[in-house]
Amino acid sequence: MGSALAVLKRLGESAADAALKLREPAARAASRLIPGDVLWYVETDAPVFALTFDDGPGPETTPRLLEVLDRHRAKATFFLIGDRVRAHPELVAAIVAAGHEIANHLMRDERSALVPDERFRRELAEVSDLLVPYGPVRWFRPGSGVFTLRMLRTAAAQDLRAVLGTLVGANRGTPDDARIASDLAVGIQPGSIVVLHEGNAHRQGVVETTDELLGILAGRGLSAVTVSDLVTR
Repeated sequence: MGSALAVLKRLGESAADAALKLREPAARAASRLIPGDVLWYVETDAPVFALTFDDGPGPETTPRLLEVLDRHRAKATFFLIGDRVRAHPELVAAIVAAGHEIANHLMRDERSALVPDERFRRELAEVSDLLVPYGPVRWFRPGSGVFTLRMLRTAAAQDLRAVLGTLVGANRGTPDDARIASDLAVGIQPGSIVVLHEGNAHRQGVVETTDELLGILAGRGLSAVTVSDLVTR
């Protein structure tokens, strides 16, 4: 158990320093090694993948992402930060009105595995309470993608399931942003779960990345859907 979680922690730490953090084969292998009820990907032959965004909503990125998604007729799941939900309720409403899914990404942008158990339990519930008026909440994603079995049990008691992903891209406003879409596209296949990051001015490159990525994948016949849609395929 300890060694398995250490594997995931190392993956997460090395990922934090790269524009393309976690490649598909590594994530699928990790999912077989690490215990716990966590959704990493879906086995399907349907030409779809789940597109997810962490750390929003944010006025610098979310409205522009919604425009890009609408233009490509794509759907996504937005894993939202509680403090930002409170600050920008109109953006949460816009996400849902556009037909996208909302999910729980805890109260702050921090490493969830370092949060004391009682605070994790309380804040997980608080964020769900903030989101439920806008729509159903089925999923959560731990901050930095590192979890413990206690966290999974707490989430299950609140009718939430953890979602990680098979490919992760980081957008920090660097020249690497222009290459993220092509790098990610190589690994995406039916059933993949792709993680991108938004929510502040330093991540505005995610808009261009998303636009380019969806264009590339449309040429391969792949469409972006929500996590809840993907699990039905």
